[in-house]
Amino acid sequence: MEPIKQLAALAGLQDSYVHAQGHVEHIALADQQAILAAMGYDLSNDDVIASQISQLQQQPWTEIIAPVQVLTETQPLQVRLQQPAAAAHSHWHWQLLTEQQQRYSGQLQIATSDIVDRQQLAGTEYLAVNLSINVELGPGYHQLTLTPASSAPGTVAPEASAGYQQQLIVTPNRCFQLQDRAVLHKTMGPAIQLYALRSSRNWGIGDFVDLKNMVAPLAALGNDFIGLNPLHALYPGLPQDCSPYSPNSRLWLNTLYVALEHSPEFSECAAAQQLLQNQQFQARIQRCRVAADVDYHAVSSLKAEMATVLYHHFKQQHLAINSQRARDFNQFVEQSDPSLLNLARYQVLQAVLFQRDMQMACWQNFPAEYQQPDSPALQQFAKEHSDAINQQLYLQWLAQQQLAEVKQQCQQQGMAIGLYCDVAVGANSNSAESWGAPEDFLMQLSVGAPPDIMAPKGQNWGLLAYNPHTLRQKAYQPFIQLIRANMRYAGALRLDHVMALLRLWCCPPGADATAGGYISMPAEDLFAIMALESQRNHCVVIGEDLGTVPVEISRLMAKYQVLSYRVFMLEQKTGSYQHRDQTYPALALATVTTHDMPTLVGYWHEHDLALRHQLDLFPSAQIAANLEQLRKDEKQLLCHELQLEQGNVQQLVHNSHLYLAATPARLMAYQLEDLLLVATPVNIPGTSTEYPNWRRKLPVDFEQALQQTDVRELITAMAEQRRKS
Repeated sequence: MEPIKQLAALAGLQDSYVHAQGHVEHIALADQQAILAAMGYDLSNDDVIASQISQLQQQPWTEIIAPVQVLTETQPLQVRLQQPAAAAHSHWHWQLLTEQQQRYSGQLQIATSDIVDRQQLAGTEYLAVNLSINVELGPGYHQLTLTPASSAPGTVAPEASAGYQQQLIVTPNRCFQLQDRAVLHKTMGPAIQLYALRSSRNWGIGDFVDLKNMVAPLAALGNDFIGLNPLHALYPGLPQDCSPYSPNSRLWLNTLYVALEHSPEFSECAAAQQLLQNQQFQARIQRCRVAADVDYHAVSSLKAEMATVLYHHFKQQHLAINSQRARDFNQFVEQSDPSLLNLARYQVLQAVLFQRDMQMACWQNFPAEYQQPDSPALQQFAKEHSDAINQQLYLQWLAQQQLAEVKQQCQQQGMAIGLYCDVAVGANSNSAESWGAPEDFLMQLSVGAPPDIMAPKGQNWGLLAYNPHTLRQKAYQPFIQLIRANMRYAGALRLDHVMALLRLWCCPPGADATAGGYISMPAEDLFAIMALESQRNHCVVIGEDLGTVPVEISRLMAKYQVLSYRVFMLEQKTGSYQHRDQTYPALALATVTTHDMPTLVGYWHEHDLALRHQLDLFPSAQIAANLEQLRKDEKQLLCHELQLEQGNVQQLVHNSHLYLAATPARLMAYQLEDLLLVATPVNIPGTSTEYPNWRRKLPVDFEQALQQTDVRELITAMAEQRRKS
């Protein structure tokens, strides 16, 4: 094997993949080299490459025990112990501390006959044995410590005297399912973009009170969940960076969704009430409210002005006297993960620096003393800007409280699922997540997707992939925190681009999306951990498995009962109708369209194809012609299968939704945009500044939408179909 290919294989970089259309694509050697260089490997000469290959081969054997082991609750506990033969210990003490703080301990004696593997590397022979520990562990996170016992002084290495530690993660066999709670009927609900909601009371962007107000009327119509775009924290100082899929932190919430006038402080604060009643302030709100698109700059300005008044009141009237509400706030901050304080500091730091220099949007461009969150300069900055930082913490606290109220309302209204949340595939390269722990990510690579029918030029999302080596060294803690944070208020969680748990398409700096390659991830462990958190949080998991989907992902999803994501408009093939129950199986969420696709009206009138021409998103005229012909064929098939009158889009909306409602899929989502016959898309994949993504609002207030006769009748008919079929 060529040295570059051997290094790539050891580094987890795949040299080929199966294209979405079924043929094998090989990654060019030059692309492999660029990716390896971005991963930090030195390719300057053959000797250096050979040395790195040797290091990677030796690395697994230099671990006495692995930092983490993931096993199911039915598996016996075995620990692989590896030692250099010349310094091997035969007598070991073990201690187990369970998550419930129970302690177990014992001793193990190793004989020559116990050796299961040997390896000679760089002149050193390594031995491996499997230690059996007879303890039954329930699902959870447990800590094993192995310590060598030696009667001779000085024969135990200093690093071994404290013991070698391994995190044991014991998992259930599958994810939570609704039938575990005796919910046997098929469910449905709208998938909404929260920011796109209009209402008679919001400030030009949908918020958590709008969401809470939707629950009762939707539940009354037979809906069991409300699907949401990712609610991840974004960038208060850069409101134009509004993509929910390109977040600042996936661990915390977007505080623009806080309904500030519904906070307890607002009801106490005369200054805040006067500001809201101010004629000029009301005029600004009204301009934002009536706009066709969310004006993020204007909305952010309004909310920041009010938030400053409210926090000032909170500081004077609560923090100053340590009231009960102040104690609750301080407890929230103290008990939260350190990533919360990092986020608040980063949001303020980024905003301050960006005002001075627009290059400071990226933390990599910050002055060197601010590029690390624990630097003395950053600590000094935090002292000087403590009010602004505490204001961000205060807003995050309000966001958590208001979203918790929405979850409670869903439960009170009898929704079987409640909130169906979405987690983005990665953090932005200029995010607080990466600033706080750059070692967790492959910082010089950008995540995307290879070319497929939805994005013929491929996609480069500007997001970061986890570093699989660091993930394992940290016992998967970053991933565990991510899943927990996003299941906190969710009854169902969608993983955007679920293939990321197996592999990620990564592009080196300056390359387009076609010059990437797949980097492998520890999929079996990640799926098992997700099953554990799913069961603990009673949260159904949906994997968005669109695009280039390897067979292994389908196997893992079936094994762990992660629901597939089936899109009606992507299944316009004769066989999909002939084999409906296989196309939309029980273990799936079915939806007519998605936020990444044209609306039904836009699809039928081919607005999306016209937009792609206009934005030069087709790689060639031939591909454009092929897709235009495919659209004609699909429309013909739709007319035939759904018995549509030619050009009757309302009938297309009605019949497609009822068709999908009758399928075996346990969950069904629908877009309010389609029921309201909206023509324009909310997002066009493969674009950023070329199209105003993530801004388009619904055409009417959601209260009015749910009162429209045709909308109510269709939702009711879908609910009846779901319950009887």
